[in-house]
Amino acid sequence: MTGTIWLHIGSPKTGTTSLQQFLQVNEDRLRNEAGLNYMQAGRSHVAHNEIAANARIGTTGPLFDAILAEADAQPDAQHVLSSEMLFNPHVARKLTATIPAAMRGRTKLICYLRRQDAYLEALYKQFLKNGRIPPDRDAFLAKAPKLIRYWDVIDGYGQVLGPENVVLRPFSPTHLAGGDMVQDFTDQLGLDLPEDLDRDEGFANKTFSAEMSEALAIMGEVTEFRTRQVIRELIALQHPGTIRSRDVFSGAQRHQLMQDMAPETEKLVKTYLPEDAAFFAYDDIDTSEESASEERAQQLKDRASAMEAILKAIGTLQARHAQQTETSAEEPVSPEPEPKPEEEAPVLPTWYCEIYPAGSSNGWFHKFDDYSCSFVERSRAQLVVSFDNLSQAGNPNTAREPWAQKFCADRGYSQLGVYAQSSTWFRNADLIAHLDGLRDAGFFKRFEAVSFVGTSMGAFGAVSFSSLSPGATVVAFSPQTSLDEAKVPWEKRFAKGRAADWSLPYSDAAEHTATASKIYLVYDPFHAGDRAHVARLSGGNLIHLKGFGLGHKSALVLNRMDALKSVMEGGITGTLTEPEFYKTIRARKGIYLYRKTIEGYLEARGQTERRTRFAAAFKKYRKSLKTA
Repeated sequence: MTGTIWLHIGSPKTGTTSLQQFLQVNEDRLRNEAGLNYMQAGRSHVAHNEIAANARIGTTGPLFDAILAEADAQPDAQHVLSSEMLFNPHVARKLTATIPAAMRGRTKLICYLRRQDAYLEALYKQFLKNGRIPPDRDAFLAKAPKLIRYWDVIDGYGQVLGPENVVLRPFSPTHLAGGDMVQDFTDQLGLDLPEDLDRDEGFANKTFSAEMSEALAIMGEVTEFRTRQVIRELIALQHPGTIRSRDVFSGAQRHQLMQDMAPETEKLVKTYLPEDAAFFAYDDIDTSEESASEERAQQLKDRASAMEAILKAIGTLQARHAQQTETSAEEPVSPEPEPKPEEEAPVLPTWYCEIYPAGSSNGWFHKFDDYSCSFVERSRAQLVVSFDNLSQAGNPNTAREPWAQKFCADRGYSQLGVYAQSSTWFRNADLIAHLDGLRDAGFFKRFEAVSFVGTSMGAFGAVSFSSLSPGATVVAFSPQTSLDEAKVPWEKRFAKGRAADWSLPYSDAAEHTATASKIYLVYDPFHAGDRAHVARLSGGNLIHLKGFGLGHKSALVLNRMDALKSVMEGGITGTLTEPEFYKTIRARKGIYLYRKTIEGYLEARGQTERRTRFAAAFKKYRKSLKTA
């Protein structure tokens, strides 16, 4: 098994996220103490979704090379790749068609499966929770053949890797080793883990009842209450009768579903799961009229419990809000109020409260598919144009704010915020046409000063679109210049962004730097990817602010140092100097993110001993700061 590459295709609702978080949180110790390498190649945050994204567009070659290089660099370890996006028949065909022979010979597939009726039930409740479907069980059941494609997925991989290299595991507390997903997974790899690793204990499979799930979906659709807010209250409430499983479909419906799935199940078991055939048996399903009558009675009880619980949760939220309103009215107004907890966040975004019909400012909001723009006019002295970064893309919160909203509002800056619901680097023709239209209408000329700001994907937007307002200043944290593979063939991050339409205008920041008065580039020169992008930029208006050890999350580390606001303000006004910046970032040496970044660089260079010395020195320095 030495040097094996394990491809974990996480079928949904089988503990995949928990496993990935365990592997990421403990990756250093797993690598050093257990011989398990949670691979860096193809991984963004906790999952290897880039593999699936590359497979869909046929660009897996360089990624496979990186995976093999990483595996070869640690020949005595077992290597794990994990992504739910790989549990897809189309991805399976695309991926296996391009997997190189050198990787095919050392790759094993591992996948956990629920019994089909339990899997479909879990999907129904999850889709309701996320607002993806209306509460209609019969309509959802009719789609079952399209949703449950176990054979198509597994055999898509098995035909190339070989049945002997496919490990299927039933996902249930009685089948998992110790009733625990992590333990079962590592047992399949033949590993002994240190006992003190960070991990969740036991088999977690508690879900709201079908009646509760449907009631929440309806509540989210027809009321102004935020579903996640209410769910948090319900979890704390633990109202009897609201937690239940095997309650979405009747016994007769579940039995019919399993019967319809039987031919596919038989092939799957015979080829890939001969020792666990009993897992898919469905003789436990009661289809009697007596059972059906009990199910109907239970459904009515669950519905009543769900309504009572939701009303109690909403009542708690309203009482808390009333108490806070009364308290805030009695307390003196503070110029810098403490931020409210997430559950107390306003339903409406703060910028809308400024421009709604009775608001204090003029402004507007426009939406273009996955992109939007909001504008608040607070002053003609300064306009800030901000762009979303990756962490904001896809945020479903109704109280959505543009990047740097509070910063701009506190300083009275007017703000044009560009929002992204998709991580495609603002490659949207309607959005681009709208921004061009603002320029042509003289929008930017109305302001005495204009600045463009953003980080990572947002920094790309800031630099690229700065030419809309000649003379503007730009503050770009860890920017990319393009994801066009013809121009940056070495960039292997951001798979979804690379697959976007780079034939649209403003696709290369290197072509849009000439008109800005100053472009502040904040980046870590130790970070190879960011350094390569910055190297593509040229011009006498570039100000390189080298944040050694800040990593790709330069804005986040500055924020942890309480220095982001001062850097932003100096960059926007064009007064920030290099000596001032380097003096400011001295404080990074006490920030944990800085430590992890430097350790990562040393580890990548094979300087393990130096990494250990650095970690010890960092701890000593932090201790001295606390003492002081």
